[in-house]
Amino acid sequence: MWELPLSAGGMVMELDNGGRIRVRPIRSSDAQEMMHTYDELSPESRYYRFFTARPRMPLAMAERLTNIDHAHHFAWVAFDADTEHDENQAHAIAAARMILDEDPHSAECAITVIDAYHHRGIGRFLIELLVCTAADLDITMLRFDVLRDNHKMRQLMGGTGAAATGVPGDPGLIEFRLPVPPAETLEVAAGNLYRLLRHIAGDDAADAPSD
Repeated sequence: MWELPLSAGGMVMELDNGGRIRVRPIRSSDAQEMMHTYDELSPESRYYRFFTARPRMPLAMAERLTNIDHAHHFAWVAFDADTEHDENQAHAIAAARMILDEDPHSAECAITVIDAYHHRGIGRFLIELLVCTAADLDITMLRFDVLRDNHKMRQLMGGTGAAATGVPGDPGLIEFRLPVPPAETLEVAAGNLYRLLRHIAGDDAADAPSD
């Protein structure tokens, strides 16, 4: 589970392979860190996640990804809890994002894991975290847009039981739809933890833009 008491730095979770990561909701102050994380991605990973292989992430883009309202747009960021010595100096290794559709019971999602941390179970953990967060918000369906040649992500999504469908007008894209079970059937109430961690960190949604 996670280490108690919870701190503004987030919660430490143990992965299936025995490693540990620290996760917390993303903050507006994480923009520079998101740019650093982008630098740690290979050109292939950049293309698969952002559908572009631009060499650097523009600051404006990083700010859009971090200065979010935490009401329609949610994001977790992850750090390596086994190697960090200071939470304030730690570098992000992964992120998970969920943006509500016009239908508030479905949401578009995406995950990012830097190449050095592939094959450690982090991607699957982040998907599970998104599912738990969504369940607390009464979301019943998560959507993931995946490039057809992104075989690693297709395998990961297939392992979750998500249904794959083609995207009309875009033969290079696959949409995976992952049903969200009722919150009471899940072990981790991640949505409540998300809000609690934001409160502990003093990250007020009133300071973020709203739709």
